[in-house]
This record gives sequence, structure tokens and C-alpha cells, in this order.
Amino acid sequence: MIPGLKSLRVRVMINVFATSIIMLSLYGALVFSQITVVTDELARENLLEQARRLASYLEYDQNGNLTIDFPGRDSTYYNNEAGEHQYAVMNTKWEYLFHSANFMKEETRHTLEEGGKHFFEFVTEDEQTYMALKYDYLFKNNVYPVYIVEKKEIFLKFLSNLQSRFNVNVLAYGLPLIFLQGLLIIFIFRSALYPIIRVARDAENIKFDNLSFRLDEKDIPAEVLPLIESVNNGLARLEDSAQAEKMFIANAAHELRTPISILKARISSLQNEKEIFALNQDLRHINRLISQMLDISHLDLLERPPLKEMSLNETARRACEEIGPLFIAENRMISFEEKSKDQMIEGNEEMVFRAILNLLENALKYTPPNSAVKVIIEDQKIIVRDYGKEISEDYREKIFDRFEKAPENLNSKGSGLGLAIVKKTAEIHNAKAILSVRDNGNDFILDFNAD
Repeated sequence: MIPGLKSLRVRVMINVFATSIIMLSLYGALVFSQITVVTDELARENLLEQARRLASYLEYDQNGNLTIDFPGRDSTYYNNEAGEHQYAVMNTKWEYLFHSANFMKEETRHTLEEGGKHFFEFVTEDEQTYMALKYDYLFKNNVYPVYIVEKKEIFLKFLSNLQSRFNVNVLAYGLPLIFLQGLLIIFIFRSALYPIIRVARDAENIKFDNLSFRLDEKDIPAEVLPLIESVNNGLARLEDSAQAEKMFIANAAHELRTPISILKARISSLQNEKEIFALNQDLRHINRLISQMLDISHLDLLERPPLKEMSLNETARRACEEIGPLFIAENRMISFEEKSKDQMIEGNEEMVFRAILNLLENALKYTPPNSAVKVIIEDQKIIVRDYGKEISEDYREKIFDRFEKAPENLNSKGSGLGLAIVKKTAEIHNAKAILSVRDNGNDFILDFNAD
């Protein structure tokens, strides 16, 4: 399907315009057919009017003889060489008293017995069609049949001109009216569907970490309201389930800390130092995993974190000092650079501190030995720059999602929660967690100046 046709508004507009054009054509054809009928009737009335006017020219002279006093223009009109307009006046003996020079006597003879008004048509040998009228005129107690004959081509030419003008006017006035109708339909359609459009826009706010959000049911059309109610009911059930899951994770993490402490104490009583070191490494990993589970659970359950003015510079420096020994132990280097001094924000210092630690742990994990990680403070941004392998393009979109790992790191230690904690912290502070890939590494950015 054409992408634009997926829009309900576009489909309705196309259907309305197509229907309007079809109806305009049909209405135009209907109107013109009625105009043809009316025009045909007007043509007959024109013949009758001519007959009455011509009869009014009949009079008796001083000797008592019947004469016809033609005005000059009518004499020329009925006596043209083309024979387009003809007349004749007869007496009761069917004798022609007056007639145009080229009057068609033979073609009209069969109508002599017809009384009153009689309209008829006939076709000549050269296939010319004529319209005619026989009108019995009562004058001085005598009946005088009056004939008027006109070539039908004149009428058809008039009708053709009328049709052309009609079509032009239909296009001249109809198309702007259709355009105006389209604007009105857009306005009406938008007004009618505004609640649905608003709900569709609001639906973008439905996220895993915002399951308390509900679609507004106000002013929703009755036909769509059951769907919106079903979505809201589904969100309510999903929120309850997610809340229960978060509570389970938090409780499980707390419960695990006690047996881990006991296990750590027992490990310290072992004699093999190499084995003790390996087991302690595993314990540190498990302990870090539990801490991350607690952190993400805490961030999920937190509605309004306490925010106060804090220094990005000091918080980032503290995080570097905290994790510095681990970098040294892993044969990595870490540097701290302040391109901007005294960067103050409204935030939760402990949350931001943990987010920076997670960025540094992530960099430490995937940075090659004997390489450096830089922490840069610039324009209310914290940039953690590594010189490891570039993150693949397919994975960049979801690297901050929970439990996500790059395909090449699936077997590495780690929960896949570290960067999710960074993203959640950024959202709580109306900031952005950004990945910027360079030719020789990756930049993970916490931007507190994002719109």
C-alpha cells in the first residue's frame, strides 16, 4: 500500500473528493438533461410566439382585402436565401395567402387537417431537419392557419453553445467549490477526530517505566471508547504485574545478600590463595549484579527523587577516584578532563554518581588492556570516551535497553543493566543518554543540557 494511504484522513479525503467529482458529473448531466427539455420547450414557445406576432400583422385594407403589414426586419428574417426561417398564412380553403419565397409547401401539406396548435418536425431529401408549427389564428370570425418553419440546426447550435458554456461554468465554479468543500471537510474531519488524534499522540508516552500513564477517555467518540478503555485496563494489569516484578527483584536482591556474606566468610577460611582470588572475583561479580538489580528496582519505584543543586565536576571526579584502583588492577588507565568548570545542575548526586560508575565499569569491561578511558566535563555533559571496538550499527539503537548485550559480548560477565541504569537516571533528570561512535572508539554521554 502507498504509505500516505495508511492515513485514515488521507483515505477519507480521497474518497470524498472522488465522490464529489462523480456526484458533480452526475448532477451536471442531470441538470443539463433538464435544461435540454426546458430548452426544447422554449424552442416550441418561440415558434408559437413568432406565429402570434406574425398573425398580429394581418389586417384588412380600405377595399376589404386581407393584407399583412410586415416590418422590414421580419421580412428579411423570413425571406433569407438559406431558408432557415419560413412562414405561410392560408385561408379556410387551404389556399396560401402569404408565404416566404422558399416555403416548403409539400413538407407541411400533411398537417392541413390538424386544428389549434400543432408542433411537428420533418426531414428533407438532403437530410436537413426542420421544426415547425401550425397555428390556427381567429381573425374577424375567420380562421387563418399560420405556419412557422425553422431549421433545427439553429436550435442544436444554440443548445451546443449552451452546453459548452454550462460545462465551462461547472468547471469554473465547481472545482473551487470542491476545493472549498475539501477545506471544510478537513476542518470538520479534524474536529471530529481530534480526540482520537490526541489519544494516538498521547499513546507515545506509554513506556515500560511509565506504566502508570493512562489514555485520556474524555470526549472520545462512543465507537472508539471501548478500545481506549480496553487499552487502559490492559495498562492497569500490566502496571500491577510490573510492580510485582520490581518488588520481587528488590526483595530477592536483599535476600541474596545474607547468604553471599556467609559464603564470603567461608571463602576467606580456605588455604589456596589462587582459588580464593577466583572465588572472590565471582563474588564481586554477583555482588555487583545484586547492586545493579537494587539500583534499577529503586529507580523504577521512585516517583519524585529529591533534587538539589549539585556539581557535575565534583561528582564525576569522585566516581573516577572510586573506580581508579580497579582500572589500575585491570591494567587500564583513566583520566579526568574539565573543559568546563563549575557545571551545576539540579539533580540527585547519588543517582548521577552511580550512573557515572556504570559508564566507567562498562568502559573498563570492553576497553583493551593498556588503553585509556577519558572522562570529560563539557557544557553540562559528562563524556566517557573509550578506545575500544566500535559498537555495531545494528546494536546502537538498543544499547541502553535492559538486559541487552552486543552479539560479540553475549558470553561476557555482566547483567546488561548498567547502561539501562544510566538511561533511567537520565530520564529522571530530564537529560539524555547518548552513544556517539568514533573511528577509534565510542563516546557515552550524559547530557544534562538536552531539550
